This record gives sequence, structure tokens and C-alpha cells, in this order.
Amino acid sequence: VTIIGTPAFSHCITLQVKRRERNTMEKFSSIWKNTSWPGDGDDFHYITQRSQKFTFLNHQISTQLMPLTVVLHGPAGVGKTTLAKKWMLDWTQDHIMMTFNSTFYLSCKELNHKGADGHEGVFEEQLVKDAMTGIKEISIHLTNTFEMMQSSFCLKHCQNLQKISLQVEKGLFLENNTASESDTWVERSQCDHHSLRLWTDLCSVFSSNKNLSFLDVSQSFLSHSSVRILCEQITHVICPLQKVVTPHVESLLFIFPRIKNISPADAYRDLCLAFIGKKTLTHLILEGDVHGDKMLLLLLCETLKHSRCNLQYLRLGSCSDTTKQRDDLSLGLEINQSLRCLDLTASELLDEGVKLLCTTLRHPRCFLQKLSLEDCHLTEACCKELSSTLIVNQRLTHLCLANNNLGDGGVKLLCEGLGYPECQLQTLVLWHCNITRHGCKLISKLLQGDSSLTNLDLGLNPIATGLWFLCEALKKPNCKLKYLGLWGCSITPFCCQDLASALISNQRLETLDLGQNILGKNGIMMLFEALKQNDGPLKTLRLKIDESSVEIQKLLDDVKDSNPKLTIECTGARTTRSSCCDFLS
Repeated sequence: VTIIGTPAFSHCITLQVKRRERNTMEKFSSIWKNTSWPGDGDDFHYITQRSQKFTFLNHQISTQLMPLTVVLHGPAGVGKTTLAKKWMLDWTQDHIMMTFNSTFYLSCKELNHKGADGHEGVFEEQLVKDAMTGIKEISIHLTNTFEMMQSSFCLKHCQNLQKISLQVEKGLFLENNTASESDTWVERSQCDHHSLRLWTDLCSVFSSNKNLSFLDVSQSFLSHSSVRILCEQITHVICPLQKVVTPHVESLLFIFPRIKNISPADAYRDLCLAFIGKKTLTHLILEGDVHGDKMLLLLLCETLKHSRCNLQYLRLGSCSDTTKQRDDLSLGLEINQSLRCLDLTASELLDEGVKLLCTTLRHPRCFLQKLSLEDCHLTEACCKELSSTLIVNQRLTHLCLANNNLGDGGVKLLCEGLGYPECQLQTLVLWHCNITRHGCKLISKLLQGDSSLTNLDLGLNPIATGLWFLCEALKKPNCKLKYLGLWGCSITPFCCQDLASALISNQRLETLDLGQNILGKNGIMMLFEALKQNDGPLKTLRLKIDESSVEIQKLLDDVKDSNPKLTIECTGARTTRSSCCDFLS
């Protein structure tokens, strides 16, 4: 639909009708080229009086691919602009029966003014500007240069954009060298210049956006030249990047011509160093074998020591460290004043590496608050050092030890430190740590004391027979737990009576995750009956319900009616955990 004001044709509204495939620009052009003024067909309406309304828009949409044009005719000041804007207001409030995907208000005066200044493509630019306004997050998948050019054009008008997720296919900057005996990738020469020029334009859009704070290029295959261009643009003083996710080093899996002496690690290092040097950068995720690159890790440690480093969150890729590298990292952590969260997930620290790290954590100038040592190949042997660290370090509030074989022996050592009043730890993740009934008894005793713990994740541990101890702790007024994760803990219907009793007595628990446990009909009904009786603090309950009967559904409805603030997530098909282990993100 095109609504045009005459005689000066000062205003128009263009709308795209659902199920019509014709492009909006094609509609507009065809109207100006082919329409006789004034028209008298069903697709052309000429309005000359203020009292006339767009009643024709309330009829059934024609299935024919036919543009509809409305002319508002009258002298200046008669109300053409007001009527056009009123129609758009009616459309936003669903007062118009005809359904459109979008509407655009275009001022021909403004378009003509820009056109007179030699500004090309003003109509298309105005459409894109209106469409992109308000967008804060966008994902871009680039497979060819045309898409790169389109992205640059659109992103220029995303002034409110805060996050960009960029995925670049490997074929965009590289081509296969079939002449080589081995199947390698080489950087293009002349044929790559066009791609790099467009890439430069795209990267300059990133750097000129004053609101962009999050850039994720982890899924991108980049050549050395494209990495260099990105580095040059992203370090621009205007760009206020705060969070960056770099590509995995294997995404730079190209073998460049040997005469250039360029390796994937070199390109990766350039990219990481550019981000590290950003004064506004507060969150950095370095994917790949960061620790294996001795120079990169050394430079990272030197950056952490710098007084102008503002990093608050750092995640390093999976790797195995040498003693020298661990020493460098520990020294950087002792000197750094800004880092609050450190994620070393899947790093092969081993028990010896953690013992060295604990020495750093006990340093009075270490300001870390959150630490993840998930899947670091730890055992009971490192738990004594961790325990003593929890007593000395009163800044550490979040610790993730998931996917480490700590066992009940490790839990015993940890509980010794957690029981001290000096310990300020609030969140402890012991997901998949081989904890059994005896470990539950130790944790129960801890929770009934003066422990500061408010979030505990024991998911994927075989603790069904030890659940009674945890339930006894939940009944005690000293228990401060607000989150308890028991995902996949082999809990059976026979355990639900203890849980139901604990839910009635407890006055602090806000989230209980029982997902991936076979509770059965009887077990679920016992829990629902308890929740129906008690309007307690629980806000979220996660369950696995394989078969929902009429009786269960009725009880579920009754619980929701009696406790409206409670959310019950019946995730029968979900097979992944929902854990407080995500506290570092």
C-alpha cells in the first residue's frame, strides 16, 4: 500500500502486505512509472476531503499481486500529514483489519533534500534505517562477498546495536590449493583483495558503533590478513567493546605460504593481543590452546600486571600447562587489581597446578571472586589446599569443581574449610564429583552449622540413599540454601516423602532442581501435595514427568492456584542440566 500526499507529494507510507512477494521498492517504482493520475481502478484511491477515511483498507485482502495506492489531495495545511500519521497510529493499535508486516513513514522532502546533495540510494537507506532502528543483537553468517557488502550497509544503521555474533565461512577468504600435494589452505592474492576491502568496510562499521559492547567471532574462519584488519579496526578508540569471544585456534587451520612465515598461532596471537589492549574490554574469552602458545600466555600475564588493565572476566581455552606458565599466570593474578572471574575449565591443571593456584588465592592482593576449575583432572589430593584457601581468602564467593573425581574424601576436606566462620563462599558446584551417601552426611552437617553456602549443586552424583541427610538439613532454621541442584541423582519415588516433608518445613529454598530423576506418579503427587499445603519461599521447581495423568494435572493446577509465584518446569524431554555452574557467564 502506498499513501501519497499531493500536490507536493510531501509524504508517503509504504507497507508490505503478508503473502505478497513483490519487493517494496518495485511497488514504489511501478507506481511512479505506470500509474495515471488520478486513477479510478480498485487499486487506486483519491481522497480530497478531510472526512474521508481509509474504509477500503478494512475489506478482505485481494489475493492478486497488485499494489494499492492512496492519494491525499489538498492544499498545504489541510491535514494530509496528520491523516497519514493517524493511519499509522491506527495500524499500530490493530484498528486496521488489513495485516501488514511493517510500515514506513517516508518524507519526500527529506528524500529529495538528500538526493539533491548527491546522496545515492536514499530511499533504500531510509527503509533500512527504519527497519534496523531498535535492534540490539544480531547474528551474521557470511558465505560470500555480497553478503558482506549487505551486512555493512545494514549495520551502519544499527546505532543501538550492542552485540554481534559473526560467523565467517572458511571459503570467504581462502581457496583450496589443488596444486599442492597435501590438502592445504593458502591465502588468496589478487582475487582476495576485493574480499579484504569489503571486510575492512565491515570492520570499520564495528569500530564506529559507539554502543557495541559484545563481539563474538568464535565461529569464524579467518585468514591472517582478515585478522590483522579486524585488529586494526577493533582497537579504535571509539569502539567501546567490553566482551569478546575469540575464534578457536583450529578455526585458523590454514597453512599460509612459508615465505610469509605465518602460522595460525601467529594470526591468533595478533587477534588476542588486539583485544587484550582494549582499555574498555572487561570480558575476554580465548578459545583454543592458549596455554600451549607460550608467547601469548606470557603477553597475557604481562597485560594482567599492567595498572591500566580493566579485565574483569577471563576464560582460557583447554590446555596443559608447564610449571613456568603456571608461575607466570599466578604472578599476574597477584598483581592484577581488576580481575574478578577466572574460568580455567578443561585445563589440565592437575592437583599440583591447583596447589600453586591456591598459593596465589591466599595472597592478600588477589581479588578473584569467582573461580571455575571444572574438568581439571583434580582428585582428593588437592582438596586440603583448597580448604585452607577458603578460610584465608574471604573474597572468593563462587567455586566450581564440577567433573572432578573428588569423592567423599575430598568432600570431607572441603567441609572442614567451609565450616569456618571466616569462609565467605556462597556458591559451590560439585556436579559429577563421585559423591555418595557418606558425602551427603558430611554436607548435611555443614549446612546445619554456620556455613555461608546459599547455592549448592550436587547434580549427577549417586546420592539417592543419602538424600535423607540433605532433607534433614533443609528442615533446620540455620540452613541458608536458596538453590539446591539434584539433577540426575538417581532419586526414586521412595525419596519423595522426605523431600515433601523438607519443603513444608523449609523457609529459604527458592530453587530445587530434580530434573532427570524418575520420581514416578506417586512421588510427584507427594511433592505437589506438600506444595499445595505450604505457601513457602520456593519459586522454581524442576521435575521430569514422563507421563502426565489427569490426577497429576489437576494437582498441578491446584498448586499453581494456591501458590501463583511458584514456577514448575515439567521437563520430560530435557537431558541437559540447569545449574548454578553457569555463575561465571
